[in-house]
Amino acid sequence: MIKCLPKEVQGKLRSGVSIPSFQQCVEELILNSVDAGATCVGVRMDMEAFKVQVIDNGAGLSGEDMECVGNRYYTSKCCTVEDLENLKWYGFRGEALASIVSLAALVEISSRTRLSLKTHVKVFKDGKSLDVFEAETARPSAGTTVVICNFFHNMPVRRKRMDAVLEGERIRHRVEAVSLMHPCVSFTLKNDCTGAMMVQLCKAKNTYHRFVQIHSLGRAQKLGEISYSHGGFEVIGYIGREGHYNNSLQFLYVNERLLLKTRIHKLLNFLLRRLSSSTQKNDSPDGQSAIRSPKHKRSQELHGVYVINIKCSYSDYDICLEPAKTLIEFKDWDGILLCVEEAVKGIS
Repeated sequence: MIKCLPKEVQGKLRSGVSIPSFQQCVEELILNSVDAGATCVGVRMDMEAFKVQVIDNGAGLSGEDMECVGNRYYTSKCCTVEDLENLKWYGFRGEALASIVSLAALVEISSRTRLSLKTHVKVFKDGKSLDVFEAETARPSAGTTVVICNFFHNMPVRRKRMDAVLEGERIRHRVEAVSLMHPCVSFTLKNDCTGAMMVQLCKAKNTYHRFVQIHSLGRAQKLGEISYSHGGFEVIGYIGREGHYNNSLQFLYVNERLLLKTRIHKLLNFLLRRLSSSTQKNDSPDGQSAIRSPKHKRSQELHGVYVINIKCSYSDYDICLEPAKTLIEFKDWDGILLCVEEAVKGIS
C-alpha cells in the first residue's frame, strides 16, 4: 500500500538533500546576510562542537517576520512563478534555514530592524520552534545573528565522515568566493577551535582589489582584464597570464552566483592551456616550446586562473539542478560558449 511519508520524515529527508554539508550550512547563512543588504558579515565556527555563528548588519527581521522565519518554504524573496524569471537574490526557495533547523539540536536567531530599538529572538530546539520573545539586551545596531549548535546531531554517519580540517578549508574558500563578487562587504571567518582568523577582509574598491587582498598583489598583477558582450551575454572579469598548481583560483559566476564544473570551465581551461602553450612558444628563442626546469610543472599540468562573471537575463538559464545551485543549464549553450571564447581572445 502506498502511503504518504510522515511530515517529520519528509523534513529530515528534504533537509539532508538541501544542506548536504557543514560548508553548505555556513554558505547559506552568509548568502542570507548578503541578501539582507549587509555590509559587514562575521562568521565564527567550532568544527569540534559542530557550531557556527553568523552575524551581520543587514536590514534585520521584524517581529512579524520572526514568527515565520525558519518555517519551510517561507521566504520574502519569491512570491510567484514569474519571480523566478527575475531572481535578484541568492536564497529564494525558502528551504535553507528550515533545513538547517531540522539538522541542528539548537538554533537561535536574534534580529533587529533599522526602524526599531527592539531585538526579537526565536529559538528552535530539535527542529521545533519556541515562541518569539524580546531580548533583554537590544542589539547595538540593526542586523541578524544566527547561532547553530550541534549540527548534524541526527545524522551521525554524515558527521563521522566529515574531516574538520578539510571542511574548514572548504568553508574558507567559499567565503572568499562569495567575497569576490561583493567587494563592498567586509568578511571575517574565525576558527574558534584554534583561535585563528582564517579570513579577514575589509571593504575593497572592486573585485580586482578584493583579489589582491586574498591572493596578494604579485598574483593579481598577472591578471588580464576581459570584457565582451554578444547576443544578450556579457562576460567580464580577469584571466591569469600564468597558471596555478591547482584549480583553487578558478572563480566562475553567473549574475554573481558561483558555478562549479560546467562546460564553461572546460572551455576556459582548454583556451588557457592553449594560450599558455602559445606564449611559451613565442618566448622561446628557437620558436619551440621552452623546456622548463623539473622543479616547475609543465604548462599542461598547470590550471588556469580566472575570476569571471557572466551577466545575462535570469530567464536564459536554470540553476536549480541541485541544492547548492552551482550547476547550470543554459537555453543557448552555443551563444554563451562563443561569448566566453571571444572574451578570452580579447584579454588585455
